[in-house]
Amino acid sequence: MTAARSHGKILQMAHEEDQMSSNVLAQSSKTRKVTWNTAHAVSALFALALTAALGGQAYAGSCEGGDRIDHEDADCLDADWNNSTNWLSHGKVWARNECSSQGTVVAKVDIKDAKDKTWSLTNANKKSSGTGIFNTRNVYCCSDLSDLCDTSDISANSCLEKFQTSSAKTTCKNVSTSVNDSYQCVIDAECQNFEQASASTSFSWYEPASISVDWHEVEDLHNCLSELTVGECSQF
Repeated sequence: MTAARSHGKILQMAHEEDQMSSNVLAQSSKTRKVTWNTAHAVSALFALALTAALGGQAYAGSCEGGDRIDHEDADCLDADWNNSTNWLSHGKVWARNECSSQGTVVAKVDIKDAKDKTWSLTNANKKSSGTGIFNTRNVYCCSDLSDLCDTSDISANSCLEKFQTSSAKTTCKNVSTSVNDSYQCVIDAECQNFEQASASTSFSWYEPASISVDWHEVEDLHNCLSELTVGECSQF
């Protein structure tokens, strides 16, 4: 009897050990599954974020097709190049922003059989670079990336269109626009000085306002008590 009970106890202990081993394996499997699921979720989120970022870049402007304006047709971009190559010298290209007071000109250097160059020209300084053994085919002004490619784009109508997108539009009326000899937009309007309202009536006082401003800054105009300014109004 004693031997039988001992044998039974041994079998029971072996069964319990097997059960414990099964539980450990199951728990380990769950841990691996949770870890994999977490890693998979993080990877998926990263992929979505990367896709969104790359998608956003597609709308930032690419200077392709009709957005490329030949430098000879863009009076805000002066450019030239020399493709002469020998053992003493290599090809060179340069460009300059001729309308730096109006903002940034972005130039695209089209290079045959090599990666194009994209230059952001924020001032009137000449920018140049070597092209090695590769030939420059042309230099373009990027109309989708530049503030301005041609001064002919500055007109009374385009100045008015830009003003209509500004903050000042909502509190100014009887707006007229023109262009001065410096290719600035001249804005003349009647702009609200103050507004008084009660439960039954509302009264607004308007005064004449005028400003001459660079074309690319018109969209940032604000009405500051009948004074047109570029940028936010200062505290009164």
